[in-house]
Amino acid sequence: MKVIQYHSDDGRRTGLLISTGRKFHKAILMDNPIRVIKIPISSGRYIDDLETGAGVPYPVSRAKRLLRNAAKRFHGSIRNISKEAREALS
Repeated sequence: MKVIQYHSDDGRRTGLLISTGRKFHKAILMDNPIRVIKIPISSGRYIDDLETGAGVPYPVSRAKRLLRNAAKRFHGSIRNISKEAREALS
């Protein structure tokens, strides 16, 4: 897992890259609803690693905590999001 910025048609969005498969990257982006999305491998050039000001990678544990809080705020409870997203954030 690593924290990324994804440049999509909706603009730059921050998220958590869960896994990379043969055809797709799986990621959770910080937007409503909190869910796992599939990004085609060919769109991988639009994915950048998120770093802090000193060039240090952004902590994954902090990103998971922020995504859990956003899920609670958007959906009322962590139980109301998809099973795949819930397992990734645990």
